[in-house]
Parts: sequence; C-alpha cells; structure tokens
Amino acid sequence: MVPFHLEKGRKGTASDSTPMKDLVENRRRLPLGKKIKLATEVIRQNGIVWTGCLGGYYLASAVADRAFAAMDVLRKRNNLPGVNSASLNKLIWEAWDWQAQGEEWTPSPEWKQSVIDHILRKHMPAGGNLVEIGPGGGRWTDELRQIGAKLIAIDISEECLRVCEERFADCDNIEFVLTPGNELPGVADGSIDAIWSFDVFVHINRAEVEAYAAEFCRTLKSGGIGVLHHGTTGGASGGWRSNMTAESMIEVLNAAGLGIVDQFTSWTDGGHEQQAGLYEDAITVFKKP
Repeated sequence: MVPFHLEKGRKGTASDSTPMKDLVENRRRLPLGKKIKLATEVIRQNGIVWTGCLGGYYLASAVADRAFAAMDVLRKRNNLPGVNSASLNKLIWEAWDWQAQGEEWTPSPEWKQSVIDHILRKHMPAGGNLVEIGPGGGRWTDELRQIGAKLIAIDISEECLRVCEERFADCDNIEFVLTPGNELPGVADGSIDAIWSFDVFVHINRAEVEAYAAEFCRTLKSGGIGVLHHGTTGGASGGWRSNMTAESMIEVLNAAGLGIVDQFTSWTDGGHEQQAGLYEDAITVFKKP
C-alpha cells in the first residue's frame, strides 16, 4: 500500500458546532447552582414565554441526541443499512429539488474554488477520459467536462440525469448513464483515465462501495486515478453518512487491487485550512497499478 496521511478532524467542524449539540454539551458542564442563577437571569431579561421555548429546545435537543446515539448502536449491532441502501438513495435523490444544482452543499465560493484548484485539477488529467459518479445537479460537472476530452456522468437518479442533460444540452463530450447504485454500466474495460465523486460516497454503504471498487479496477487504465469524498466515522458524526470509515475505505480499495495515494480531511490554501466536508469527511485518492 502506498503511504498516505489522514489528518484527523478538529473541533469546529459542522458536526461539532451545530447549535443543538453545543447547547446540550455546554449545559452539562454547568453546576446546578449556576444553572439556577443563569435561568433566573434569562427569565428576567426575556420573560417566561421565551424562556419556556428555550427550555423546550433544550429538552428536544437532548432527546434528539439520545435518539441518534440509539440509532447508531442499533445500526452497528444489527448491521442495518440506515437510509444509505441503494434503493433508499434512489428514492431520496429522485425526490430532491435540484434547483440549487447541488450548491446547497458548498460552504462558500472560495471553498469550491479551492477544491477545484487543489484537488480536482491536480488529479483529473487534461484531455483524459473521465467518469463522474453522482453528478447530482452538475455541481462539478461543468469543470470536469472542460478538463476531459470525454466525461461519462453516472447517477442513480433519473431526475439528476434529466437535470444535467438539460443544463449541459450544448455539450457534446458528456454521456449520461443510469446506474443501479453499484456499477459503471457501459463503461469499457481499461478505458478511463480518472474517476471523480464528491458528496456521493458519504451516503453509500460498504457493500455498494465494494462493488464500485471492483468497477474502478475494471474500468481504469493502468496508472488511472480516482478521487472519492466519503465519511470517516461510520455515521457517528451525523450528516446522514454511511457505515464507511476512513479505514474501511482503504481496506475496500486495497482489496480490489487499488493503491492509496493519499487520504486527508483538510488542506491548506493560501494560509487558510479548508475542510473536506461538514461531518469529519475525508478525500481518498487512489490509483490502479
């Protein structure tokens, strides 16, 4: 296996900084006497009604926190798919409103440009035959089709493909293909220079990832590169993530005969640290020998 590094997620990611989680965890650190004093002052400044709503929010957040923990235990103990099976992913993305073209997951224009400059353009070869898994509303498709001589955009959702076909109707170097959620249909053996997928494998469980990994090995040319954005904690950080971890992604890719080039959760751009995702996500770069 090629050496790699995984930069551990830091406090301050969205999974750790949501108001609900912060309020619940911070409240637990306060002793009873200070809680009473704080509550008295909150009532004085805001009134009974507003304070009552705050109390309801605290209670609901605590219940939600416990429910999520119970879901996580049950999923792991009983090997449940959660909402990340291929059939459920298809239903969800068929019903999604794609008017925002997937940009609802972009934290800022600067972050997206940094992904393009430091990851996408670095690994996607100019003039190559490219595959994008899960184009959604075409969030990365426009950049990929300009880099590659040919782009095959593959999605589990017919609605996604319809949206992209309309958006890129004037582009003659893109082919749109429907997948059952674990295959690269119609892609010839050894014909692809690079594979790209972002905000997709975070929602795909291990069984489907294993099938995809075999397809990567089948379709990539020798020396071909793949870039996958995925979860690292098996869903424990929230964000509707799959059961994949940073370690299991490496295991799956290695088992399929693919080498790991790099794995990271953040990178530095102009002195600023950029995060791979909102829930301790990672990006894994792999290569076919």
